Amino acid sequence: MLFHHTRAAPLAAVGLGLLLAAAPMSSLFAQPVVEVRDSIVLVESSDDFLVYPGSLVPDGAGGYLVTDYRQPHAFQYSSEGRLIMRYGAGGQGPGEWEEAQVALPQGTDHVLVLSWQPFAVQRFESPGGRFVERFPLPGYAESATVETDDLWISGAHYTPRSAVRRLTLGEEEAEAVVDLPEPYREGGPVGGMFSSMPFTKWADTLLVAFMPLTYLVMADESGRELDRFEVPAVHRREAPSDPEATITDQRQTGAYFSIFGLFSLATGLHRRPDGSFLLVHADLAGEDPPLYTETLWVSVIHADRARACPDARVPLGPESHPVVGFDGDRLLVLEQVLGGGDAVTVIRRIAVEADDCDWIGLVR
Repeated sequence: MLFHHTRAAPLAAVGLGLLLAAAPMSSLFAQPVVEVRDSIVLVESSDDFLVYPGSLVPDGAGGYLVTDYRQPHAFQYSSEGRLIMRYGAGGQGPGEWEEAQVALPQGTDHVLVLSWQPFAVQRFESPGGRFVERFPLPGYAESATVETDDLWISGAHYTPRSAVRRLTLGEEEAEAVVDLPEPYREGGPVGGMFSSMPFTKWADTLLVAFMPLTYLVMADESGRELDRFEVPAVHRREAPSDPEATITDQRQTGAYFSIFGLFSLATGLHRRPDGSFLLVHADLAGEDPPLYTETLWVSVIHADRARACPDARVPLGPESHPVVGFDGDRLLVLEQVLGGGDAVTVIRRIAVEADDCDWIGLVR
């Protein structure tokens, strides 16, 4: 369920006591320790407020870039939650769009907004917010990262069959890098329902997760597969080895939206400075859209990629629609929480410690 804002400005203290007091979960084995280190309430007004947040990315200067699926803007907030800049406007012209997918910094001088309707990469000055230029974006992008003028984007693309592509800004076509897994073949139910493919990139290497599949793929920049492994499910929902068959069976019951709650879905992946990885899964619930996240899980993959400490529960409010991001060694969770009749948008910076974990071997 989505919490809608009233015209009143939210109060900074609403709902934070419960979030800050969240304690690590106990278990029969030692999970990662999840601790909310600080919470930032975004300052919103009747003119500038979030409706349905879509992505959360650090802006490189201590603040955050946030997109919204329900309005044609991208927002930049300071480290204290103050609105610094609003990028974009509704329309089809330069610097305009109907929906922003993700916004990310390009160096210290520019912000890139990947838009839908039209599919484009829109470049703005930062600071100042002046529109600079627009580049073609060949199709939908679920996740993205930028290196100078090379944009790495993920999502199910069938021509060519790619999961991750590299686009040099200004060029019409993107280079296919990581292959699309076989369960995503064109016309199949997996690709039609689960296009999100969170990935992380460092040096000349990528690690990619495929939302409903059990395994992750590690590849180099040429697309050559270097490794493939699974993080065992301990508390999150088990993913079937053949998701297509499971989806097909469920479709026959007519309960379409319940398919999204059949198994855990990979929603975030990040390499930390110490070489370890954070992998986030969501267990969804609900029979009608918008679905909500019943439980959010974070796992730590050791830097040696031989073992993992899976499935620590991340604290959420009821019927949440969290947006996951990362900053250095921190997990970021943006969430709209209800308190006193108002919806308050909060970014929580969460430490995920694995020093005392009971490590489990990865499956290959």
